[in-house]
Amino acid sequence: MIVRETAEVRKQINNYKRFLEKPELFNHAALVNDQFYYNVQYWRIGKKEAVGYLILRSDGSVPPRSEALPVVERFMVHNNSVTNFLTSFAIDKEKPVWMYEQKRDYLRQLLPYCEPIMDVQTRKDAHDLIEVCEYMIEGQDKLREMYDTGLRYHKEMVARNYVVEEDVKLIREILYESDFLMYQGVRMQVDVQDAVDRLYAWFQSMERNLGEQRKTVTKLLHLLGDYKRSGVRRTMEKSVRDMEIKGVTYRNVEEMKQAFDEKNKEILQDKVFAILRNP
Repeated sequence: MIVRETAEVRKQINNYKRFLEKPELFNHAALVNDQFYYNVQYWRIGKKEAVGYLILRSDGSVPPRSEALPVVERFMVHNNSVTNFLTSFAIDKEKPVWMYEQKRDYLRQLLPYCEPIMDVQTRKDAHDLIEVCEYMIEGQDKLREMYDTGLRYHKEMVARNYVVEEDVKLIREILYESDFLMYQGVRMQVDVQDAVDRLYAWFQSMERNLGEQRKTVTKLLHLLGDYKRSGVRRTMEKSVRDMEIKGVTYRNVEEMKQAFDEKNKEILQDKVFAILRNP
């Protein structure tokens, strides 16, 4: 499907254009109910967000608002999803996990010597932190797999050059799964903060008594010290608050999806539907 700015398309774009606005015709179309549609965004100098939208049929005719609403929703949900996928998600999947690998490995190396002299709580703290580290390490591999799958879906859409309902569904599902995976990781790290404090205090007090393992303890303490920094903890806690839209912990991806879907509907209503120019 090739998006063509025919004379009729150009005429309608200009008919709905306002003073000091720059129109932008999307380079791909949407297929809804066997009809191809184009999407036009209007921009104004000094504004970071579009100030208007116009949906056109591929022949350049302007559909009524009732017909245009589901079309602009498909365009914008898909566009925002792909933007997040190719930017934020692409960065997240490449974030280093060496610090988790080292914490896990140092703890595993030390536990055979330390567990006999640890109390029940400290042993549990060590195993809880190892579990968090394992989750973060394995999670990064899962993120890369999800990204590869999503990129394949995206390339298929780009090749045909029009968006169908399944495109939106597939990319959104991958984003929800990845968001929940990352949310759980940050949530676990927030929940394990007290354990980190106790482990740091225990290894610091025992550092001189662990003989040949002292160098490993020193390295572990350095990593735990980074974990204890107030700035790091505030960032993690804020990340959790930002994702928990209603201030409630998500037990599964479906609960997160429901909360995000409700929020996205509000954004569509306020920032897209409100400035749709179809009559």
